[in-house]
Amino acid sequence: MAVNSQLDCTKINSFLSEVSKWSESNGLKLNPSKCQTVDFSLRCKRQLKEVIDSHDTCKIDDNDIGIKSEIKYLGLILSSDLSWSSHVLAISSKIFRLTFYIKKLRHSGITQPLILQFVNSCILPILLYCSPLFFPGLLKKDYVTIRRILKTVSRVSGVPVDHIVNVVVDRHLTSCNKFAKGILSDLEHPLYPQLSPCISSGRTRSNFRKLYARTSKYKNSMIPYLARILCDENSVRQELTNLFHLVNKQFPPSILIYLQVLLLLLLLYLWSCYFSVLLS
Repeated sequence: MAVNSQLDCTKINSFLSEVSKWSESNGLKLNPSKCQTVDFSLRCKRQLKEVIDSHDTCKIDDNDIGIKSEIKYLGLILSSDLSWSSHVLAISSKIFRLTFYIKKLRHSGITQPLILQFVNSCILPILLYCSPLFFPGLLKKDYVTIRRILKTVSRVSGVPVDHIVNVVVDRHLTSCNKFAKGILSDLEHPLYPQLSPCISSGRTRSNFRKLYARTSKYKNSMIPYLARILCDENSVRQELTNLFHLVNKQFPPSILIYLQVLLLLLLLYLWSCYFSVLLS
C-alpha cells in the first residue's frame, strides 16, 4: 500500500486490526514480534527516514511492528531500496558452499559429464530461480559478483566459464519467453494490462514492440524487459553476454607498455642502489 499521508497509515493499521480479528475468529493468533514491515522507496535513506518518522508505525493489537530494510519472501530477498544486491550475495554464498561437493565428486573419480550434470541440476537453478524478476534490475557490481562465483564453479568443476555463461543466458531467456507468453495468453492475468501494450498492431514485421520507459528504474524492471525479449531476443542475449564478460576489464596496450617501462626503471634503480652499497 502506498503511504503518502497520515491517513494511509491509519488505513494500514485498520486493515491489520481486521486481519487480527479474522485470525482470532478462526482460531489463529498473530504474533507481532514475528511480523516485520519493509518500506519500499526510491528516495535516499535520509529522506525515507524523515518520511517514516513523520507517520505512525504499523501496529497489531496495539503492538508496534518492527521495521527492516530487507525481507526474504518466497526465496527472494526484497530490499527497501528496490535493489537486488543482497539477493545476489545470498545466492552467491549458497553456490560457493556447494562447490565443496563438486570437489568431493572430482576427488571420487566422477566423470566430467556427471559433474556437468551436477552443475546444471544443483548449481544453476539457485542462480536462475526467479531470474525474470531480478535479472533486469541487476547492477554492474552484481554481475561482477555472479561472474566471480561462476569462475569459482568453473575452476572447481573443470567446465569452461564461457560454457556456463552461455547456459545461464539460454536458460534465463527461455524462462523469460515462457513467462511472457504465459502472461499474454491469459487475459485474466494480473500483469496482462501492463504487458499487453507490447503486442504489435500488425503494421510492422514484428509481432511485438518495445515499451516506452520514461525512467531508467522502470526500464530496468520486469515488464519492459520482457517486452524487449519478445521484440528482439538476440540483442538482449548479446547484452547479457557482454555484461557477464566485460567485468574482466583489461588495460589498453599503451598503459601496459607504460607500466612495464616503470617496472623496468624501478628494477634498474634498485640494482644501482644495491651495487652502490657493495662498492662502498
